[in-house]
Amino acid sequence: MADGDVARGWTAWSKHLTERGSPAQPDGAIRADEASLDWGLPLEWRPRWTEKFGSGRSGGMDQQALAWLAEVAGGAPGVEYAMECLAFAHRLPRLTERLSADAWFAVVAHLIDTGHDAATIDSDQHPLLAQLLAGELPLTLAYWFPELTPCRELAHGAKQALSAGLIDLLDGEGLLHGRHFALMRPLAACWTRCRILGDGMKKPCFTAAARRQYDDMVRHLLRFARHDGSSMLGFTAANDDGALLQAAVGLGGNAADRAIAALTLPARARNAGRKPGGEKTLPEPAAQSEWAAVAMLRNDWSRTSARLAVTYPGPNVHVELDCGKEVVLSGAWSLDVTLDGQRLTPDSDWEQVCWQTDTDIDYLELQIELNAGVRVQRQIALAREDRFLFLADAVLGERLGRFAYRARLPLGTGIGFCPAKESREGYLEGAKRRARVLPLAMPEWRSLWSAGELQAVAADNADSGRYGAMQPASGQSDGKPAKMQSLPSQALELTHAAEATRLYAPLFFDLHRRRFERPATWRRLTVAAALETQPDDVAVGYRVAMGSRQWLVYRSLAEKANRTLLGHNLSTEALIAQFDRNGEVEPLIEVE
Repeated sequence: MADGDVARGWTAWSKHLTERGSPAQPDGAIRADEASLDWGLPLEWRPRWTEKFGSGRSGGMDQQALAWLAEVAGGAPGVEYAMECLAFAHRLPRLTERLSADAWFAVVAHLIDTGHDAATIDSDQHPLLAQLLAGELPLTLAYWFPELTPCRELAHGAKQALSAGLIDLLDGEGLLHGRHFALMRPLAACWTRCRILGDGMKKPCFTAAARRQYDDMVRHLLRFARHDGSSMLGFTAANDDGALLQAAVGLGGNAADRAIAALTLPARARNAGRKPGGEKTLPEPAAQSEWAAVAMLRNDWSRTSARLAVTYPGPNVHVELDCGKEVVLSGAWSLDVTLDGQRLTPDSDWEQVCWQTDTDIDYLELQIELNAGVRVQRQIALAREDRFLFLADAVLGERLGRFAYRARLPLGTGIGFCPAKESREGYLEGAKRRARVLPLAMPEWRSLWSAGELQAVAADNADSGRYGAMQPASGQSDGKPAKMQSLPSQALELTHAAEATRLYAPLFFDLHRRRFERPATWRRLTVAAALETQPDDVAVGYRVAMGSRQWLVYRSLAEKANRTLLGHNLSTEALIAQFDRNGEVEPLIEVE
């Protein structure tokens, strides 16, 4: 072809792209464009494409584009590279005036090859990278350039990759697996942009089953949103994610989700232009998935609700407690148990053994096997109306020995632990006082000897490393390591020791601010069986009082048996109850 014909063809193509605008404008104000690439990304993963491709006339832009192609050639793909590819794909229709034909088509060819090559990425090990490069990138090329056969033909493979991602990574009801939970917002952003693009194309980009997963995911985005709209157990985002949440609720939410968004999100993140709907009965705010190893314990749907997010994939448990506007606890709830001086190691992953939610309480119980025949059962309970959090570990051995127990709960940024002077209670404080903590297994008064301690210690990075699952496997990088929410400077440490077969380490968190000024007290109760007092490694009971409110805690550590506590006959494994005004015990949760 003569040079003149090439020049005329390039001029005609440039004019066509300039005059046509978007090939198919998505309905409404929601757009999937270059600005939407910021959605859900942590600050350190936000690509610097403005610096790389934001200046220069035609010749200078050619040099930048070709330099970028040389820079990325042969390298292992990462998330930053994927975002640069997407930025280029969205900019290409406007770059015909600044790029030569050779440079423009070289970039297009590279992006097409990248989309094809991404089919080999292990989506289980690198889910975000796989969805960006095997799903969103080819779909973006197919959306912007349906006139080019190699781009148009990418749509089918993109649909397969995106639909498989939604079905394989989510639990069947829209909840992401715990080992990838920190990627919840970036993946949601990818799928939301793709759904917007797919709605502007002839065929949708998700299968019907994948679309249902997306719709279910929207509610979990709301369920795990903090007071400011950011994601619990997530990144420090590049922006406030308001546009992402608006788009997701607008595309996949129903009337209940819009009502939830109106209650849960700050005004800037609510679904603009849509009424929340007159939903009188909303779905349960709490949720759990044994498959995903994720749970949310939550009082209600309000922004100020106390909420506890829990993930437990593998041998680690990660938690985040939000109260009001502050993140009170956030990180790995570590466990360190020694028996006769030997540190015990996990022989299994954490698994769920009990879940119950009702109008009174959300209750989750986990279990892990350690070596030397020791099991640890971890109790997590959030009382709704009574507004307390109960956390406890039951260390269950098979023989008498010297147990030493230590657990740490990393505090949120800006949260400190303020112990009382005379008693062993303390307060978690940030901008405001957020919780009063009672170590029930210890005597209330510091003047009495105790085998354990509750104190603040310097946070160990290992205790706070809830994002270990995000580190890339050897041989492939997901981009620069993301800097998450600032590591807490302190952790709340609970220690306990006993010469016993079993031990119990409970913490009671009062979250009701109006009770903080009222006197608090707790007592260990006598547990009896056949008129004989039972030792602490058989069963324990505690009475907690906050002003006029009182609660009862019971835990059987040995085999269940008929025992008495405060005149009550119990044959259950665990009981958390409240005393009514007449002194009668009303169970909040009873584990048979």
